[in-house]
Amino acid sequence: MNWHPAVKSAVDLACALVLLSALAGCKEQRLSVGAPAPRLAAFYLDGRPASLDQWRGKPVYLTFWSSGCGGCAADMQTLQKLTDTYGDRLVVVAVNTDPEQTDIAPFLAGLQIHYPVIRDQLGITKERYQVIGTPTSYLLSAGGAVVEAHQGMQGEPALAAMFQNAQRDKS
Repeated sequence: MNWHPAVKSAVDLACALVLLSALAGCKEQRLSVGAPAPRLAAFYLDGRPASLDQWRGKPVYLTFWSSGCGGCAADMQTLQKLTDTYGDRLVVVAVNTDPEQTDIAPFLAGLQIHYPVIRDQLGITKERYQVIGTPTSYLLSAGGAVVEAHQGMQGEPALAAMFQNAQRDKS
């Protein structure tokens, strides 16, 4: 269709405003300790959407990470060891915040990560969880409420204690 430049510009502007308002509506849900955890707007590496509902009934440790973050790598290795020890009694979910074009496969292969890894391609989940740097992590109760929030590397002693405490508290 060959539109007059002024009409095409108005249509482009209208489309952009519709898209922005739709995305803004997706970002409304915000983090609050003690409240239900915000929904995920992220996808598995194979493109399937991820949802916290699939882990309902188990505590979830949601950790936001990036491939250039040394503290993330150290904590992720510790989280894998703890996952191997505790099984699926507490689910670790790693949310990658790198741009979509970043190939994270070598990073994950090097760490031998076997717990769920999802990508936050649009940054909506990162915004909902108020992530300003990586690593940032949240412990969610088995009922889906935010229990704890942590910024920065946690280290093995703190993560091991968190896993042990989460086993006792099944709320």
